[in-house]
Amino acid sequence: MNKSARIDSLTQRDGGLVTIDASVSVASAAGQMKANKIGCLIVMDGKDVIGILSERDIVEQVVATSADPAAIEVRHIMTEHIVSAPSSATISEVHRLMASHGIRHIPIINRGVPVGMISCRDILDQALEEANLRLMEATKQAEQAINARRELLSNVSHEIRTPMNGIIGMTDLAMDTKLTTEQRGCLGIVRDSAESLLNMINELLDFSGIEAGKIVLHDDEFALREVIGMMIGTLGRKAEAKGLNLTCRIAPDMPEHVCGDAARLCQVLVNVVDNAIKFTDTGHISVRMETEEWREKDVLLHFLVADTGIGIPADKQQSVFEAFRYAEDAYKRSCGGMGLGLAIASHLVDLMGGKIWFESRDGGGTQFHFTARLELCSQPEAWEYRDQVLSDEKK
Repeated sequence: MNKSARIDSLTQRDGGLVTIDASVSVASAAGQMKANKIGCLIVMDGKDVIGILSERDIVEQVVATSADPAAIEVRHIMTEHIVSAPSSATISEVHRLMASHGIRHIPIINRGVPVGMISCRDILDQALEEANLRLMEATKQAEQAINARRELLSNVSHEIRTPMNGIIGMTDLAMDTKLTTEQRGCLGIVRDSAESLLNMINELLDFSGIEAGKIVLHDDEFALREVIGMMIGTLGRKAEAKGLNLTCRIAPDMPEHVCGDAARLCQVLVNVVDNAIKFTDTGHISVRMETEEWREKDVLLHFLVADTGIGIPADKQQSVFEAFRYAEDAYKRSCGGMGLGLAIASHLVDLMGGKIWFESRDGGGTQFHFTARLELCSQPEAWEYRDQVLSDEKK
């Protein structure tokens, strides 16, 4: 029911409409109210409606006068000014009428005939129902808009990603042919631009999947050191091109083989290291991996990425893991991207049973930490390897 709805549906009472004559005593009125199990009565003076009587009215009058309820007529406890509302009035009109006169109940009149009564509680209940209906409708429309956006984003992203792979592939083939220095430079720019666009598309797909709850981690066995080593090698070339030194230290007791999603683990590390490269102009970046906790069937890995970059101002730190946000707008313009990398990394770390955090100060570099829990594929062998490494270190 909306605000323009008629109030007829609010006037229904169990047992039908009950009226009393104004000349009856309050004791008789109270008896009728009890017999009909109602809280209010419409009071009639002949054919005229003069007001509403409630149990509270009776009790307050009897207490105030200390008189016999059988000796007090109903007409004596009615207010001097009687307010009524036509049954064609809207809910909002009745609410304003009641508020302007400071009354809790009002009789409903239809062509001079009483058809019911309405109270502040009725108004509030109906207002709450209307608000709930509007909220449900707004929620439904919002969900439809979000689903439409996700579907459009997914379809468009997939349609764009296919030709982008073709552009990158053909560019690589062209760069393997005989080219002038100028041609090779132009194709290199084309390839770098295509890869940047493809990375943004992949981030959009991942973020859309995270919002829809459709990101599922794989559980495959992989060589941890080998996978991380290959990824660091790729990032090292990117850091070197910017004149930075990238180092990596893997703790000796790190398990050789684990079970989990190697691609998603690398994605988190790549996002963090890539950000360090973007926001570091001079100096170095160091990556460190160690085991934080060994359990019977799994291990908690701890990754640390430290840089000597611009750091993150204190007033920007709360928004670092928010989607489409950069700590520094100036660097967003110079480095590009959409600010989704760390938001995606945060969700992936949660899925891997870990957490992500950082320490930083403006102009003083940043240290990013994240943990991830991975299963030990060959549990006895893994523990034997760890014990052997720790024994060798003591020697």
